[in-house]
Amino acid sequence: MRTGPGVHYPIKWVYIRKNLPLRVIEEFENWKKVCDIGEDCGWIKGTLLSNKRYVMIKEDTFGYKKQSIDSTIAMKLDKFVIMGIEKCSEDKCLLVASKRKAWVQKEFIWGIE
Repeated sequence: MRTGPGVHYPIKWVYIRKNLPLRVIEEFENWKKVCDIGEDCGWIKGTLLSNKRYVMIKEDTFGYKKQSIDSTIAMKLDKFVIMGIEKCSEDKCLLVASKRKAWVQKEFIWGIE
């Protein structure tokens, strides 16, 4: 992540974690200004970003086997776990990680805005 949209700007962060969810807030040519869950913002070359969407769990919670709130718990999810998005309803998303799926309430998810 750089302080501006170009290789001549200083490096601000180096992200090592794969599939880290980032919010795109601005675009300039082939650069995107992004923010992470800690609201650290900077510029990344667009080719370094994936089109696949990922989210992060904001606090410890549970994932459920079905969309209904009274469904059986499928898994416990720890804060900062990164998961892929399969689909979302009005208040929940079906998330996937390591071939396991679970419905999670949106209030516990960062990266779906």
